[in-house]
Amino acid sequence: MNIVKKAKEEGLSLRLTYTLMLLISVTVTAVLLIMTYRTINSFHALSKATDTYIDLQDAASSLMNASDYLTEEAQSYAVLGDRAHLDNYFHEAEEACRREKALAHMESSLPDSDALAELKGAMEESVSLMDTEYYAMLLMLSAQGDDDIPETMRAVRLSAEDEARSPAEKKARAAQLMHDDNYCDQKDRIRMHLSQCIAALKNGTHGTQEAMELRMHNDLVWIAVLIVLQSVGLVLILEITTKLGINPLLRAVDHIKQDQSLPIMGAHEFRYLAATYNKMYSAYKRSIQNLSFKASHDALTGAYNRAGFDLIANGIDPDSTAVILLDADLFKEINDGHGHEVGDLVLKKIVTTLKAYFRADDYVCRIGGDEFAVLMVHVDKRTRALIRKKIEQINRDLCDTADGLPRITLSAGVAFCRDGGTIQDVLNEADIALYHVKHNGKDGCYFYESGMTT
Repeated sequence: MNIVKKAKEEGLSLRLTYTLMLLISVTVTAVLLIMTYRTINSFHALSKATDTYIDLQDAASSLMNASDYLTEEAQSYAVLGDRAHLDNYFHEAEEACRREKALAHMESSLPDSDALAELKGAMEESVSLMDTEYYAMLLMLSAQGDDDIPETMRAVRLSAEDEARSPAEKKARAAQLMHDDNYCDQKDRIRMHLSQCIAALKNGTHGTQEAMELRMHNDLVWIAVLIVLQSVGLVLILEITTKLGINPLLRAVDHIKQDQSLPIMGAHEFRYLAATYNKMYSAYKRSIQNLSFKASHDALTGAYNRAGFDLIANGIDPDSTAVILLDADLFKEINDGHGHEVGDLVLKKIVTTLKAYFRADDYVCRIGGDEFAVLMVHVDKRTRALIRKKIEQINRDLCDTADGLPRITLSAGVAFCRDGGTIQDVLNEADIALYHVKHNGKDGCYFYESGMTT
């Protein structure tokens, strides 16, 4: 901890300290990323092999399901004689074609493989089985006197013996063909081919999985070592950051809350910041002490007047301040139509509403007859949405006539300090933004953007 002690005593530069720690961290992180990348590739390879196995297993199952579906529909038609089963059979065989699609998928993924050979064997058995199914369904069509024979079955001919059978005998013969031992043996051969297909898929996938798992194990061991090193580095960074930056910052926050100057401590950069703040703080205190309430406040509304606004604007930090210039829309019409007494009440209502929606730390000012300004301190451009919402709610409240006062709205122009800018620059930009609001329908809020001119 000698480095930390030296930093506390001499104000070691955070920039130098972080540069050294960053180089070490980047090196460890680079190696960690390389190992992680290798692990991810291994995982992807493992995942791909597994997905391929699952996908091809699904293809094999799809062929079996399609074959079973054809069998079920053929058997149902041979037993029940419902034409819908015949139509379902040929829809699967000629339109859905799940068996053919499964075989094509296997051929594209694993050409010249044992698994493909077994799947082709299952397909051949399934196609061979269709001869029996066609014959049995033709017997049922003949028994029912149904001449609407599917195109694919028109080449099938009944034997003279079966042709001579009665309708009842033909139905019995059709049911017998679909359930005899020969038919069941063919179905078993299809299932055997599919089982051997899945076994071949497992064998091929298992070898890939073992190789990828070993590689992943080695990579993960290295990653664990690097994570430990990275963690030690993070603890060291946290210790240095706490000593040089966080503790001085927390103490500074406490002093700011208590309206005190900052202690000079911590890193070199923070000491410089504290010294600069103390100068600004002293100047600000002297300025505030020179203000009297009557000299800095508007007698009618109680808001800061133009003199107070100017003094406050010159004493605050422009880099963390938003300037909001506001103009009461059509205020002259209220004075002309309702009288100056009502106009004065409207001005008071405006100030009261502004104070209600802005913080106690913000400065609400009346800088002209119907012109107002708000200096929002300790903010940056991330508060744009909040400011816009405040202006919208203020205008909604000012439009509420339940208190007997006429409705009024405000146009608002907002600007934030740019790098190297002054408070006067911010005021000018807020004025330009206000100009755009006034000339684009009033009753709104514009933020100054680069290139926005009058």
